[in-house]
Amino acid sequence: MFTREGDDGSTNVINKRVGKDSPLVNLLGDLDELNSYLGYLVSKLPWEDMKNDIKKVQYTLFEIGEDLSTNGVKKRITLDYVKWLEDRTVAYRKETGPVRLFVIPGGSEEASLIHITRSVCRRIERNTVKYSKELPEMNKMIITYLNRLSSLLFAMALAANKRKGVEENVYDIGKFW
Repeated sequence: MFTREGDDGSTNVINKRVGKDSPLVNLLGDLDELNSYLGYLVSKLPWEDMKNDIKKVQYTLFEIGEDLSTNGVKKRITLDYVKWLEDRTVAYRKETGPVRLFVIPGGSEEASLIHITRSVCRRIERNTVKYSKELPEMNKMIITYLNRLSSLLFAMALAANKRKGVEENVYDIGKFW
């Protein structure tokens, strides 16, 4: 589908025309990219608990877009969203136990895909901090949400490796060479 309305470099965000290079449009595009990676994860993971958690996150990313686009008038990301991420992270961490040193991303295919998605989430978190300086009315809880989301994804990657029987590869200073 095409409307040709964006051919001039602008787009419609909640009935308001803005440049496609605006901080808001860039951030919404970043969230769309993250949501796409999460959708890919859902298609690749065999575990229903992770799939359901990721689907909930995907829905929340749309709510974040609504929060950003309406300055929280229609939807507002709150501490409850963050608490849910924290609870789910704790559940996965109980499954995997403590982490020593630095985990090198990889292991099973599932864990590797989760790590890629986690790193995309971290980049988007950094961009959100940058854009928040240009969008002073932005709900700062969104930054907190993205920070906790990357923690959840890290815990899921560890759980994926454990479920697949793959031992984590850790970085131990000076031990490789």
